[in-house]
Amino acid sequence: MMKKMVGGLLAMAAIGTALPACAEDAQGQWSGAIGGELAVVLNVSKADNGSWQATFASPSQGFSTTVEQFASDATHLSFSIARLNASYKATWDEQARAWAGSWTQGRAAPLNLKRASAASVASLQPRRPQEESIVATALPYDSREVRFASAGATLAGSLTLPKGAGPWPAVVLVHGSGPNTRDQDVFGHKVLLVLADYLTRQGIAVLRYDKRGVGESRGDYASATTLDFADDAQAAVAFLRTRPEIETRRIGMVGHSEGGLIAPMVAARDPQVGFVVMMAGPGVRGELLMVEQMALSAEAAGIAADRVAGQRKLYQALFAAIVAEPDVEQARRKATAMLQRAEDDGVMPHGVAAPMVKQFTNPWFRTFFKLEPGPALRAMDQPVLVLNGELDRQVPPKLDLDAIRTALASNPRAVIRELPKLNHLFQTATTGAASEYAQIEETLAPSALALTGDWIRSQVQ
Repeated sequence: MMKKMVGGLLAMAAIGTALPACAEDAQGQWSGAIGGELAVVLNVSKADNGSWQATFASPSQGFSTTVEQFASDATHLSFSIARLNASYKATWDEQARAWAGSWTQGRAAPLNLKRASAASVASLQPRRPQEESIVATALPYDSREVRFASAGATLAGSLTLPKGAGPWPAVVLVHGSGPNTRDQDVFGHKVLLVLADYLTRQGIAVLRYDKRGVGESRGDYASATTLDFADDAQAAVAFLRTRPEIETRRIGMVGHSEGGLIAPMVAARDPQVGFVVMMAGPGVRGELLMVEQMALSAEAAGIAADRVAGQRKLYQALFAAIVAEPDVEQARRKATAMLQRAEDDGVMPHGVAAPMVKQFTNPWFRTFFKLEPGPALRAMDQPVLVLNGELDRQVPPKLDLDAIRTALASNPRAVIRELPKLNHLFQTATTGAASEYAQIEETLAPSALALTGDWIRSQVQ
């Protein structure tokens, strides 16, 4: 509610005496562009105890994080973001009405922050026409909230059903890596929402769910591994078999990225699974895939070829050492020593050792490094559709599709396709670099959706 005018005047007087001339209170929403190119938003507030709280976001990259070491007085503002190895320092420019400063992340770039309205911040968000159409129109299918149990977890999800009596053929959607909800919100896109909507419109029931410990699901995400997520996916299949709306003999799985590793694992141990779609699923051991993924990421960031080669050798040795060491603390000590030497030798930037050691020795990575997709692929005899984007830099098609072809050589019902101009998210892309994901308005290429839907319909008919 608005205060009386006298209260407002007193408040203004108090501010006038608290801040010197040419000063600014940092609270509020600020926007600018790093180096004049990458739009960012800083949101600042102050708690009742006087401590600062701030978030930093790049709308075009679908990225947002809390900041550390935030400090501001009447004329200065600064903060750091450890996960980006980045920092910002600025002074208040009264004439420009902006925080004029420098963003440092490996190198320095100018960043001036001006007050931003909610409308101007919203305008920075890329459009998502496929998702907007789902929200804006009346859906020609039903959606039901469901819950089901898995070992050590209770999973919450959405079951979408075509209109009519059924029973319907169905698929379980299995997410990629990371703390994903049922929609797989990544880089500002809702990948599994768009996929579920498309398939349900094709007459296929779809179950998608929040990962354990994420969204409305219960369980421990932090200690979970790919093997736990495979148990959850199998529990999802088992749950569908209890539903009267579902034709139990026509249940398949569609997995994206890590989900493309999990779906064959479940199908290999459950021959009643009707079919599998692998969307950018790994074909080689996790340790080998991560080396290639990190090298391609460095190339996309513009790092010189000789440094990329040095980093590739480092990652090969680092991941091999982590895999070979059964004791996690000993693995951390070895990894720390290797990364600190790399920092001293200029192979890696300073300050990356600690966060990288923490990441690569957590339960998920230690399990993923050792996982071989081949045994599950060879063991399953169900129909399988394998899709990979030509521009995929996270699961590169040459490395992975060659290995998958070899593993599926004896399966006459395997179809393997490399889709031109598509990236890891199956968007139509230019380079395939992760920096493009959020900037592309398309969530899933219509060609990938049509191929997937047509193939699934051919299996269930």
